[in-house]
Amino acid sequence: MTLKIIACEVMKEELLAVASGRTIEFEFLPQGRHNHPEKLGLELQSLLNGLTGYSQVILAFGLCGGAAKNLRAADFTLTIPRVHDCIPLLLGSQASFEKHRREETGTLYTSCGWTNSEGSVVGEYNRTYEKYGEKKTTRIYALMYSGYKRVLFIRTGIPNEEKYLQRSREIGELLNLDHQITQGNLIYIDKLVNGPWPEEDFINIPPHGVIDESYFMV
Repeated sequence: MTLKIIACEVMKEELLAVASGRTIEFEFLPQGRHNHPEKLGLELQSLLNGLTGYSQVILAFGLCGGAAKNLRAADFTLTIPRVHDCIPLLLGSQASFEKHRREETGTLYTSCGWTNSEGSVVGEYNRTYEKYGEKKTTRIYALMYSGYKRVLFIRTGIPNEEKYLQRSREIGELLNLDHQITQGNLIYIDKLVNGPWPEEDFINIPPHGVIDESYFMV
């Protein structure tokens, strides 16, 4: 039976890379949806309600600002990573994410997909610049990112990665933050696509069950 995966476009290239050769039906949502978690949750529920003929559906999301809480499965098992956002998935594990977070709490994480999305810092900055001009935009972004110390780009080895790395460096320059690079790992994303889906890494909701916010890692 065909596997259905509903995913954020930020991880599109990584998901397609580990799914090579498999019969999987992907549906990608724009990263900008995360700006409105409640609306994203409603959209995800609408998509789930409309699915038939699947024994398992996978959400390639995290809790994502509460968007995934209270989502209800239909006539299938609903699987979602036990994480708050996509960063642990790109780094390979929650433990790897915790290590980087301990090194510097004020980190803005970027990746190829993140820098390529309309909801990236550059896209939002340009829209703000067009609306308010340079001086006000500079003040707005200085305030928005005052708690950040660095931009950390996660390498995942996808094609044309250097192009996205340069965009990440531009974000660091734009926000006047130190720019660093770390090596990601596709092992978590591989498990997300190909299984198995152990309880320590994934939430597996039975048919007609509901995702509770408490199921995610703190």
